[in-house]
Amino acid sequence: MKADVSKEKRTADKIVAAATPLFARKGFAAVSVKELADAAGVNIALISYYFGGKENLYTVVLNRQFAIVAELLDTIVKEKLAPMDRIRRFAHSLVEVHRKAPFIDQLYYGEKINPTGCFDTILLKEAARVHYFLRDCITDAIASGQFRADLDVDFAAMNLGGNIHYYFCTQPFNEILLPAQQNQAEHYIDQALEIFFRGMLISQGY
Repeated sequence: MKADVSKEKRTADKIVAAATPLFARKGFAAVSVKELADAAGVNIALISYYFGGKENLYTVVLNRQFAIVAELLDTIVKEKLAPMDRIRRFAHSLVEVHRKAPFIDQLYYGEKINPTGCFDTILLKEAARVHYFLRDCITDAIASGQFRADLDVDFAAMNLGGNIHYYFCTQPFNEILLPAQQNQAEHYIDQALEIFFRGMLISQGY
């Protein structure tokens, strides 16, 4: 029995792994069930058997991708870091997130441009999770006397989130736009945070 369960999990995982880049590159509507089965190397009937159809498979793909970010945020919160250290930890950890989940931005923006039922149930929830995390970091930094008190914390959180993610959402163009260098993503994050913090801090002595 255990062997059967393990085999079924491997098959289901194989389907999810094959579906992830397809949904990311083509969008939900443009991917057929046959295409999903062919990419995974399985019988087409197994899509329904394991997931109940293409819609549920797409939901599983999105949930697995965004769970990586959710787990990261939970880990950082539990570490009880100072506000600016929380921001730094999150920003630099996103480099590793994108290595583990290279299709996450394509899935995010694909769903945003051509929304399905997952927009309300998954995308908005995950976007809010990141926004509230960054807003809490900024609020705590204001309370501790590090950041200026005249800031609108929601707009500041949006600005910070956009600056951090800009590098990853322009990934296909970075080889043309940016000079070649090792650890390019890490260097971008350092520069983005430096610029952000300089606009936020009460004192420049950090």
